Amino acid sequence: MHAKILARGVIAAAAVVALQFSSLGLASADPFPNPVTQGSVNAAKAEATKAQNAADTAAKDAAKGAERLSRAQTIADQDAAEAERLAAIADSTGAKSDRNRANAAADKAAASAADAAQAQLAYSALADRSAQAEAAAAAAADTADKEAASFSRITPGTSTEGAATLPDTGFRPDNATHSDNVELVDSVRGVLSPNGKCPAYKATGCPAFSALNFVHYENLGYDVMVANGTGGLAIWSLKDPAHPSYISAVTVPELKQPGETMTQFWEGENLTVDSRRKLVYMTRDSGTKGLFTIDIKDPWHPKVLGFHKVPLGHTATCLNDCRFIWSVGSGVRGIASPVAVTDVRDVNHPFTYDKPFASDVRRTGATSGSTHSVDVGFDGVVWVSGSGGVRGYWTDGKHLDPTTGEKRMATPYDPIPYAGGSISGAEGLFLHNAYRFPNQLGDQPKGDVLLITNENNQTSCSKAGQFYVTSLTGTYDADNVGAGGIPKLTKLASYSPGGKPGHYVDPTGKAGDCSAHWFTVNGNIVAIAFYEQGVRFLDISDPTDPQQVGWFRVPDRAAGGDKPAVEGSDASAAYWHGDYVYVSDYGRGIDVIKYNGEVPGKSEKKVCWNSCEK
Repeated sequence: MHAKILARGVIAAAAVVALQFSSLGLASADPFPNPVTQGSVNAAKAEATKAQNAADTAAKDAAKGAERLSRAQTIADQDAAEAERLAAIADSTGAKSDRNRANAAADKAAASAADAAQAQLAYSALADRSAQAEAAAAAAADTADKEAASFSRITPGTSTEGAATLPDTGFRPDNATHSDNVELVDSVRGVLSPNGKCPAYKATGCPAFSALNFVHYENLGYDVMVANGTGGLAIWSLKDPAHPSYISAVTVPELKQPGETMTQFWEGENLTVDSRRKLVYMTRDSGTKGLFTIDIKDPWHPKVLGFHKVPLGHTATCLNDCRFIWSVGSGVRGIASPVAVTDVRDVNHPFTYDKPFASDVRRTGATSGSTHSVDVGFDGVVWVSGSGGVRGYWTDGKHLDPTTGEKRMATPYDPIPYAGGSISGAEGLFLHNAYRFPNQLGDQPKGDVLLITNENNQTSCSKAGQFYVTSLTGTYDADNVGAGGIPKLTKLASYSPGGKPGHYVDPTGKAGDCSAHWFTVNGNIVAIAFYEQGVRFLDISDPTDPQQVGWFRVPDRAAGGDKPAVEGSDASAAYWHGDYVYVSDYGRGIDVIKYNGEVPGKSEKKVCWNSCEK
């Protein structure tokens, strides 16, 4: 084999391996710390250059190895031919001298063959090394390109306020009920669905919103609020945060893909945004599951950038400075608590890895059940909630991998387990979402308390899903390597609105949907939605004994006399933001309320949900 042919073989092998690496997602590695900056872009480019130099060196070494192999093979072929020729002469003459020459030639041929075999082994090792180096270079170049693409989209947003606002049918109801330390400030409706059907107990269904979020505009100096529901995406200016101004929408017809008969959007229950790049990701869980990407650099004129298929579509969360998104839900079988991982650094070309990651929230390996929420804590630990448990993972930085006992780099597609599991004594609960409390709470160490909701939609509060305060002690993966049994979260306390002030019972005696749902935390106060029970404020200063310190809900009212009809509470989530709590409601739209009570404990600079990365 000639050296040039061998060299071409090295390059071809490298291409094959690079393709294999890319299909595994290795070409989308994220070895750089948050956030995306010019420095991270420069570091990625330098890493790509270094990797390409290493690949070039490895290719040269492989080419030299190919030349050595070619020479060794030529000599071996020549010596083998000579040995064969002399053997034929010895056989024909029978002379001892001829036999001796033939034997000597055979020994030389054997030695040459051995040299060629060694050269083959050496070349194979060099070729393999070259292929791996080429694949690593391709991966590094891909990372550099994507890091640059991500950085290029960072924007302070428009500096020009739109003049137009849209008509908003929301009005502040005159029949809201609440504790003395809570006030209703405003109500808005935005885009509504004419046929907002959903799995809710209220007969009126879900024409309004399942979730909202906020995007900051550096050039404007204020935030906008985005909310999605069955009618699509609605956007409000928060120039006056007490009174949101409805400025634009992305409707269902704008989201509909070619050939679809989509009549409503479902559902985006934990709306995730990229505030630095002014992007909104809407998660679809009906029909073809996946992610819509909406560009809101100018929030008065949102643009749908595209739809990307993802096998799990109930909720999605940005992580690692929104370089990646974890999507969860149901529909993928055979994987313990599946999480789909999508690289969105180049938003025009998102890439979802072929096989979802197994988060194994119960730590049993069981493949039944689904995942529901992904929540990133202040420390960067990513918590996955689902059927039977909550599990935390590192997706960035170097950490101890408890499965191997060695430190390695964590990535979003190859994360490192951190802590969590089922709640002891309540292993069968469907755990909805979680928040790791960042500070010391009562006698619990800093970072040891995990707040969790259990969703179980029941009209009997004694059976409905509750809010849980748990301890992570005994579940830290590195502390449990080799330990017997399955680590469990310790339940410190639970809370239900049943029997508390503000408890709603309808005229038939039913309590209304009483399940816990989405919540946010300010200091030691939790604002949490309980569907038809409205919003409750809980003081968890004593994590073993949470106390309700405030409440808000709106009763249903039929139109009559001079009183308009009022849609009652079906609260999905309560979001602290600045001085107000914005409540996304499946039926009502958005209620703006204010908690005027004491807020004990340390208030973080950012009240967060979904993704709390600093």
